[in-house]
Amino acid sequence: MEAWWVAMTLYEKISVCIAIPSTLVLVLQLILTLIGIGGGESDFDGGEVDLDGDGIPDGIDLDGDGLPDTDAGGGDGFGISGFRLFTVRGLVAFLAVMGWVGYSLSKSDLPVWLCSLIALASGFCMMALIALIFHYFSKIQTNGVVDIRKAIGQNGTVYLNVPPKRSGAGKVNVVVQGKYREYEAVTDEENTLGFGCEVTIIGLSGQNTLVVRKK
Repeated sequence: MEAWWVAMTLYEKISVCIAIPSTLVLVLQLILTLIGIGGGESDFDGGEVDLDGDGIPDGIDLDGDGLPDTDAGGGDGFGISGFRLFTVRGLVAFLAVMGWVGYSLSKSDLPVWLCSLIALASGFCMMALIALIFHYFSKIQTNGVVDIRKAIGQNGTVYLNVPPKRSGAGKVNVVVQGKYREYEAVTDEENTLGFGCEVTIIGLSGQNTLVVRKK
């Protein structure tokens, strides 16, 4: 190992010093992601997860309308909504690829400046690829977010008694966008809507409560 290090040029040493630590970090990120710790990329079922690595959960309500935003971070990269080029994951991949490409090319007869240029270009391409992959993963996740407004007009079933004249809230089960969901509900009916009663959703009360009537 010592002989290998001594035999390297200064450029090769710099490349290796960049490549090895960043590769180890990249592998650690991958392991954490696979076991569900590193950013929540495995959860695409409408949860609040950070897929683009910007530290802001995707699908969180930032505009105050009570509904998950499809582009929580705001802003566009290259005109693509939700696209994030400069993320921690992307920068680590950039350094790893740049380091290894630079080291590999240093063994050729190419001048150092050309090796550096190709290494930088390769690292940037990898960073862009990582950004695109997680951008489309983010789209998959946000497309799965259920919009409560789409429940209006649907039929559901009372799960927890709904008191009359909006004197309290009960719960109903309803299928929205192909997903079986449970929501709080109120009614303007004169009588309590009991367990198992079939209802129709006619509106919203506040941000997350359905207004129902007996079917």
